[in-house]
Amino acid sequence: MLSVNPLVRVGALQERAYQFRIAEEAIKKNTLVVLPTALGKTVIAALVASHFLYNYSNLKVLVMAPTRPLVLQHRDTFMRLLKLRPQDVQVLTGKYDPNFRLHSWQGPFRIYFATPQVVNNDHELGLSLKDFSLLIFDECHRARKNYAYTRVAQAYVNEAPYPIILGLTASPGAGKERIEEICKALYIEHVEARTEEDADVKPYISPVAIDWKFVRLPESHRALEKVIRRMLDERLQRLSAIGVVRKNPRYIFRSDLLKAGDTIRYKLEQNPEPEERGQLYGALVLQSSALTLYHALELLDSQGPQTLRLFLERIKSSGRASHRAIVSELTFNGFYQILESESLEEHPKVGVLVKLVLEQLSSNPSSRIIVFTQYRDTSSHLALKLSQLGLTVVRFVGQANREQDTGLTQNQQSLLLEKFRAGDIKVLVATSIGEEGLDIPGVDLVIFYEPVPSEIRYIQRKGRTGRRSFGRVVILATEGTLDVNYLMASRRMAERMKQVVRGLNAELHPIIRLGPAPERKPIPLEVMSEVERPSLEFVAAEERMLERPESVEKERLLGFHKEIREVVKRVLVSVLNSGCKGISVNELYTDLEEEGRSHAVIRAAIHKLQVENQIREKGGRLNSMGAAMAVSGVKERHVFEVLRVSLGEAILLVDGESRAVLIPAEYNGPRHLLRKGSKFSAISELYQHGKVLHVKIYAIEEALA
Repeated sequence: MLSVNPLVRVGALQERAYQFRIAEEAIKKNTLVVLPTALGKTVIAALVASHFLYNYSNLKVLVMAPTRPLVLQHRDTFMRLLKLRPQDVQVLTGKYDPNFRLHSWQGPFRIYFATPQVVNNDHELGLSLKDFSLLIFDECHRARKNYAYTRVAQAYVNEAPYPIILGLTASPGAGKERIEEICKALYIEHVEARTEEDADVKPYISPVAIDWKFVRLPESHRALEKVIRRMLDERLQRLSAIGVVRKNPRYIFRSDLLKAGDTIRYKLEQNPEPEERGQLYGALVLQSSALTLYHALELLDSQGPQTLRLFLERIKSSGRASHRAIVSELTFNGFYQILESESLEEHPKVGVLVKLVLEQLSSNPSSRIIVFTQYRDTSSHLALKLSQLGLTVVRFVGQANREQDTGLTQNQQSLLLEKFRAGDIKVLVATSIGEEGLDIPGVDLVIFYEPVPSEIRYIQRKGRTGRRSFGRVVILATEGTLDVNYLMASRRMAERMKQVVRGLNAELHPIIRLGPAPERKPIPLEVMSEVERPSLEFVAAEERMLERPESVEKERLLGFHKEIREVVKRVLVSVLNSGCKGISVNELYTDLEEEGRSHAVIRAAIHKLQVENQIREKGGRLNSMGAAMAVSGVKERHVFEVLRVSLGEAILLVDGESRAVLIPAEYNGPRHLLRKGSKFSAISELYQHGKVLHVKIYAIEEALA
């Protein structure tokens, strides 16, 4: 039984019957778990992983999450819940060199925590998934279309004899087709779903109060709105008149414009006659400019003049014909003059937001608050406004740099979250990067600066509060705008999602696996004894892993690079000893792998020698650079014997006749050859300096003794 699995730490988790029931099902077949936020999806994942880690000690487990902060959060949770030795655990993200990652995949680790992009990239470089008993896909609603999750799942099912997949999400989507797409992508055979109303989870649900605050646009904004609306309506009427969108212009929405754009581009790909191509290009300019105006209108109504102003500045510098036409028309209509007017008011949402934040911190100074907005420009503006009140506020955005807006590195993201959890930061102004999976127990208030037209994002944002105790969500919306439509749509789709998920099991079927279930090989008693009765060294290593995991990763990286240096010497000796015939790359890999060197280390060592112009590969064989140069006849070839080595120079016997001086700056070769008695041939040049013969060694051809 999972409840008595020896790897689960006693007292580490609150025993919830539904978690064990779901986990019991998930060890049998590929399972999609749909569970509201804060109900312990990660605990279920750890319970399932403990079963495979304990009972199949010869196989590995892989836990994936979309972002590095979430990957690290899972690592920490698993270490807290399960009796894992530090040497069992490895984190792999894009932060690390591919060769180090490939080396780690071949290492002794039992459980890996990684981003799906890294797993997919490493699989393309040679990673095999056949030795994994379980793959866990967190935030698995992303497993659609060409996202890395779909490719990783396919590779796993094709390579592992008996694959078991666990998908976790709070929100798979509202449409049946979308949920079926996720199930197909992850080869799901069974769904375990719970809602807040289910009897077995209801006792653990913390109440979350949801309020809507509606604001009205001020008259100064209405003037801007009228200009944009007039320009948009004109384009929608023209699109309707030429039949690009066959609808009444009043009911043409963004989705209609997107479909129209796809249709126009498809027709252009069919290489129509020149006259028709001209008409299609004109329609495409109309469609594109209508989309731009739709977006501008939404920014004005939902975000405010500041965000709209920055957007319009960007399209001013664009070379697109549709953008040039919009800028020209806005200028003609005096739009920019109103937008830059000092009398133009702040969006009323900002005042409501400030009031909500101040009231919350006044009633409970230890509160933590997350403000969500989907636009970076808005996040900058709101963070500035709140920080001007003397509050500790930070923006939490993605890694990408956008023009003058620098993103946050993964390390910066992790550091900010730690400070937020600790209460050093009171307000986090986050874009979508903060919506998924982050477990921050003490968030008392979540504010949506705008409603989101997505049931997934609605549920994810809402789930950042009420994780341990009462929480509150406030959604800001502008009356008479798309805000209200989005608000109603997200709530409607969230309800529809629950209904669709409940009926899925009747339509799912078992997958065909390549082989039988693996034979159980429980963790050996001596390993369990090490965990149950750890030595002082083990305790110290475990504490370091939990408290300073970055130091453990640094040590592993240093060890990896040390091994590369060792293999570099070994490869160079082998190549130099092989003479002009060179050495087979395959034979070299085989010999070194038999000595216990990983494929990734060997590859990195060979690459390093190639970059340093020490060796060259041709026709599947490695030759010294000297041997390659000797064939070309570009430089002289001489045979040398080292007679004496002293500080700053070596005395060499040249071709058994003359003595020559070699200084360090004129030697391109391995240091180990410069020992008394060593003999080697090299591509070199002799020259007189004063009355003394000197030598420049360009490349070693062959080690002779």
